[in-house]
Amino acid sequence: MQLARYSFGLEGSTRFLRPAADAQGEVLEPFFDAADWEYAPEYFTQVPALHLNRRPTALSGVEVFGVILVFIGTCFAKKIFDEVYERTLKRPVAAYLDSFFGKAKVPAGKAVEYRDIIYFEDIDLVVVIRAIATEETTKTLQAQVMQAHRIAHAFIETHGRKAPIHCHKIENGEISVDPEFFETLKEIKRHERAKVKLTRHK
Repeated sequence: MQLARYSFGLEGSTRFLRPAADAQGEVLEPFFDAADWEYAPEYFTQVPALHLNRRPTALSGVEVFGVILVFIGTCFAKKIFDEVYERTLKRPVAAYLDSFFGKAKVPAGKAVEYRDIIYFEDIDLVVVIRAIATEETTKTLQAQVMQAHRIAHAFIETHGRKAPIHCHKIENGEISVDPEFFETLKEIKRHERAKVKLTRHK
């Protein structure tokens, strides 16, 4: 099987970036280095839907301290997805977040967003799973993210590709069964920014 590609991304202030990058180097990078993965950051920058800027935008009106992004490139084909899913299931996401929260002081009233992003290259589709991560919910979040990928895959099998990006959210422990549809990651930012403005003017 072709190696699954991976990369990382961070959005936020220096106070966020340093501990997030340190935790990434200590926990995530050794896992991928020891497994059957190909580190290919330039691959993801070539996918138009994945173009982004580095300014974090709130999730559903919550002010965000920083955003952690993990990218995986693979194929939608059932057998390949099942194999990659089993490997992604073993990623130490909870351990990474625990390490981050042990290093960072998240300001009161702010949150950390975690995004798990899979690009299915054979059908040119990006699945984005978005969730707010807290110190208390890291282990729960890892399980929910993986379940969200199963839900996203089932939606595509039933309904097909509806847009370049299918975005599922995990909010208050609930996974959205029906995705929101976007053209690019930048469009997700614009959408959330508009919601924040609307919330503030209510």
